[in-house]
Amino acid sequence: AVIADDERLMREQLRARLAEVWPELQIVGEAKNGLEAVELVQQLRPDIVFLDIRMPGLTGVADARQIAQLPPPE
Repeated sequence: AVIADDERLMREQLRARLAEVWPELQIVGEAKNGLEAVELVQQLRPDIVFLDIRMPGLTGVADARQIAQLPPPE
């Protein structure tokens, strides 16, 4: 999974909560803004992406639209 949130504390809290309730989930990357989130998803191809709605660069909604249009992994 990838976590995208512009607030470091929120990323850390989400990572900690996910570790408690879903210990087998592997967080492979974290993004500080919307543009970084799309790049990470394109590069890492995670199964799940946790997006903050309001982020600099691109909003979480705009991110989701771009991620949905990425070509499938080979």
